[in-house]
Amino acid sequence: MLNVGFPGRSINLGSLGCRNNPNSGTDAYSPCAPRKVPKLAYSRARPVFAELERSSVPRLAIVVSAVGSIESMEATLVSVLEHRPADCEIIVALQRPYADPYDLKDEVQFLPPGRRRSVMSAINHALAATRAPFVHVLAAGCQVSEGWADEALGRFGDRQVAAVVPMIWNANDSQQILAAGVSYRKRGQRYLVGQGRQSIDSATQAAMIAPASMAGFYRKAALDFVGGFSDRLGPRQADADLGIVFRKAGLGVVLEARSQVFATPEADVSIGSMGEALANERLFWRNFVAPGRVTGLMAHAMHVAYETVASFGRPRMVTQAMARMWACCEAKGHARHRLALAELAARAIRPAAAVETKLTNDNVRIDRSHDSLTRSDAARTRAHAS
Repeated sequence: MLNVGFPGRSINLGSLGCRNNPNSGTDAYSPCAPRKVPKLAYSRARPVFAELERSSVPRLAIVVSAVGSIESMEATLVSVLEHRPADCEIIVALQRPYADPYDLKDEVQFLPPGRRRSVMSAINHALAATRAPFVHVLAAGCQVSEGWADEALGRFGDRQVAAVVPMIWNANDSQQILAAGVSYRKRGQRYLVGQGRQSIDSATQAAMIAPASMAGFYRKAALDFVGGFSDRLGPRQADADLGIVFRKAGLGVVLEARSQVFATPEADVSIGSMGEALANERLFWRNFVAPGRVTGLMAHAMHVAYETVASFGRPRMVTQAMARMWACCEAKGHARHRLALAELAARAIRPAAAVETKLTNDNVRIDRSHDSLTRSDAARTRAHAS
């Protein structure tokens, strides 16, 4: 029987925030400071108070990607419910049916799995279900620490920041970094920044382009601006792909080391050898640009050759080769994506104008598969009517 006791928490009686206050309840600044009532004891089994007033639009949406075992998802939910900040909602993007045996429906929104819905499609579906100005994507199996969200949200005071990277520590060895974000090599390889180290220096941190798909904080307007995660990629590729798009758009990504998450390497979800090969090849061709094209091609060819030799004599050698050829046959779609990236770079937000720039849904949409995420309400109505 799951029985979780939660520590005291302060309740925000309004979403109003002071001007130029990064801890404002909304993405825009409001004229007065938030008022808080004293901390109240809160029990998972039965609240000690009758009812609390909550703002109609929460400040933060925590999206748990329920990939892996049910036990790992429940462990993550226990951790999040215990340490969650005030004024937030929790959404679980299910990959399989879940009976909710602990009756969490009043505190957690479970989104049912869709037919043939990929991991990233499920996350995008959850992102479309919230109106919170900030979202936190968290993979099942991760454990959070006290105040992890507040530390990260404080960095969004800079309006040019699109994402905040928490420090992910290895749950098997708390002195080792599992990921301080992700980076990308031109040969078509995404990798975890700082993995296996005890600390990271400024040079290593400079390579970071995005939060890892295991755990990351995002400004919702920035996600809508670029069309969200690509559902043509797996979790190990979509995070780096999004970071490249953010960089092209002139949007910033920062590391907040005081925001700490603990996870095992299994939280960095793999979609199988064939799926990984397909997504890796797509990632390469989607971001294959003219500068350094010859060098990139040679490095990519060597990387694929090494993968083939490493799997020689195994069934996966054939499936990986087929997957990569399949991705190469999608040349038209990759070219369309590169053209959209070029257009986005031409309209990039410049640092001097970042404060005055408003991210709207009328900007460049990067991935056609995300069109429904960034449509206006009027456009959705017209689409349904037709």
